[in-house]
Amino acid sequence: MRITGGKYGGQKLLGPTHQGLRPTTDRVREALFSILGDSFRHGRVLDLFAGSGALGIEALSRGAREVCFVENDPKGLRLLKQNLQRLPDVTTEVSIFPVDVLRILPKISREEQAFDLILLDPPFKAKLWLRVIELISRLPLLTPTGQLVVEIPKYDLLPNQVDCLQRVDKRVYGEVSLEFWKYITDGADDDGYCHLPG
Repeated sequence: MRITGGKYGGQKLLGPTHQGLRPTTDRVREALFSILGDSFRHGRVLDLFAGSGALGIEALSRGAREVCFVENDPKGLRLLKQNLQRLPDVTTEVSIFPVDVLRILPKISREEQAFDLILLDPPFKAKLWLRVIELISRLPLLTPTGQLVVEIPKYDLLPNQVDCLQRVDKRVYGEVSLEFWKYITDGADDDGYCHLPG
């Protein structure tokens, strides 16, 4: 496993040696960031269910100003930290939340600035995609032009719209799909966000 582009391009990353973690393949990661281009450059990125950290580290390599990782599994957390230690000069650009994603997102939305890119790749067996998307849709976590990227098995289907979020693109790579979601801006407040409950 390696970083596919940017200032750390070619750097090898440690992969999981235990069951439960399923890192995004180099091929899919390279395709994803080719699609994203410079959309998150100099922006903030949130990597949920980060595992080895490969997605967030790729974003960091390709120009993200800051990456926040959320990973609650002890083995995944150890692997994430080991991979970050392989990179020079990133201590001020990253933060790690070793907590449950569903519990931490409301806190992050209150205490952190909005993100330009959110990466969602939970364990496939957990089937948490819809629950997390629903929560993100109710919180001001994305900037008005930000994107949520969801990695999901290609045969699992999500609705086209979840509250304030709408799928705008979908790409299939082998057995997985990448889905791209954005806030709906019709009827939005002046700052570009949807009318959020409460």
